Amino acid sequence: MNLFSISTKISSVLCRTFFFLAFIGGLVGCKKGNSNDDKGPLAGGYSILVNKGNVLVSGFRAEGGNVNTKYWVNGDNSNQATFTGLVGNQSGYRQSVDNKSRTVYTYKNLDGTLQNYQFNQGSLANEGKIFYYKDNTMISMKGDNIGNISAVDFYSGRPYFGGFLGEITSSETGKVLRPITPFVWDGNSSFTLLSLPKNVLYFKGVSTIYASGSDEFYVGGLCGMPVYWKNEEPVVLDERYGEVWQITKSGSDVYAVGLINKYNSNSTGHTACYWKNGKLHELEDRAQAFGIYVDGDDIYVSGAVGNVPASYRPCYWKNGERVDLPM
Repeated sequence: MNLFSISTKISSVLCRTFFFLAFIGGLVGCKKGNSNDDKGPLAGGYSILVNKGNVLVSGFRAEGGNVNTKYWVNGDNSNQATFTGLVGNQSGYRQSVDNKSRTVYTYKNLDGTLQNYQFNQGSLANEGKIFYYKDNTMISMKGDNIGNISAVDFYSGRPYFGGFLGEITSSETGKVLRPITPFVWDGNSSFTLLSLPKNVLYFKGVSTIYASGSDEFYVGGLCGMPVYWKNEEPVVLDERYGEVWQITKSGSDVYAVGLINKYNSNSTGHTACYWKNGKLHELEDRAQAFGIYVDGDDIYVSGAVGNVPASYRPCYWKNGERVDLPM
């Protein structure tokens, strides 16, 4: 599948691409020294970009049942207008869920126009048939395939999607959409199906997509261990519980960012980390990482620290050194 071509300037490639998945229950937070029993607001950083020396982080803030998008510029609170004004053209970032519980991704095209893409979080809307929203207008995949789109990337202003085929099953709470097979889709032609690694016990969905060149793409999956696919070949990064939330490249180096759990637990005590060409680089215990940006020799990672939701606090790491972000 012809998805993307490599830019002659690696920094512009990293700036124009972004990768997301709908998850709200798996959010994590950050700040050293906070008690796990703290109560109150929680927040975390989803996406991180660097443009003209400005460090831009978008994420979420939740309090009292309300979840809103949060913006930071150079470590300080910001608003969407200021934030988007500093985002480079052909770049994108993740927002929080909207009032319809959809994940929202904003893309700034070549002309500087903002476009919003919204994804349902694996709901049975449209009878489980595959669709997405562009600026609140539903766009459906042709055919009767059952599944969900959960990740997006852009090349030359055109979106490319990652998601899964699934089936509707019954549970104690009613009917649910169960993920079965991950896929890549260019928005027009048939999709490319991806095979799960043999040692994967369950598959929860696709977390990210990154494409590089006409015959090279990367897809992150939530498989109970940190996994991504290079083209159609799965790459298992660790046998312990873990997650991959974004993938990017700088030159020939491949970066995947997310978390591992040293106790093989899927609930608490995670370690924020990234992998460079498959080699693990730990950032901090009791933390999670969601976004990554490579700017020359500098590696920026956005995320949160905290062992339980009540203590989630936003932050980013620059070359492994944490910068706490205000709530």
